[in-house]
Amino acid sequence: MSSRKTGYGSSSFFIRISLTKSGKQSRLLPMMRQIASLLILLLLLSVLNACSLLPDQRSIHHTDLQAALTFSSTNIMIDNGNDFVWKGVTLRLNNEYDLTIDLMPRGITSVSLADFYNVQRQPFNPQSMTPHQLNIQAQAGFENKPGSFNW
Repeated sequence: MSSRKTGYGSSSFFIRISLTKSGKQSRLLPMMRQIASLLILLLLLSVLNACSLLPDQRSIHHTDLQAALTFSSTNIMIDNGNDFVWKGVTLRLNNEYDLTIDLMPRGITSVSLADFYNVQRQPFNPQSMTPHQLNIQAQAGFENKPGSFNW
């Protein structure tokens, strides 16, 4: 009978050891998952950060022009807010009417709406038309890079 107790006792000892080990494993498993998730998150953040440090190819070869616009019934006042002169400027009104200006200095320049022409050489008529879009393209801005502004 004692041999049965010993056999029973040894099997219960085995069960207690396996429960203790599985209990530790059950506590370690969530912690290991959290550590793995944290490492994956850090890896993703470092990849995203590395990508954001790459220079924008557009910004290397292009300048954003700073302009403020004021419209009257016959003119557009364009305020060149940059600290450099815009050279070789093309103004495109309503995506149809163009005007080319050699230089646009810092500060305010007044441009007559009647000076804008479409490809058929018809002028923009401020009495019957309304400006609703303006694109400014400069061939040379800061460090002689081209630049643009859209309204």
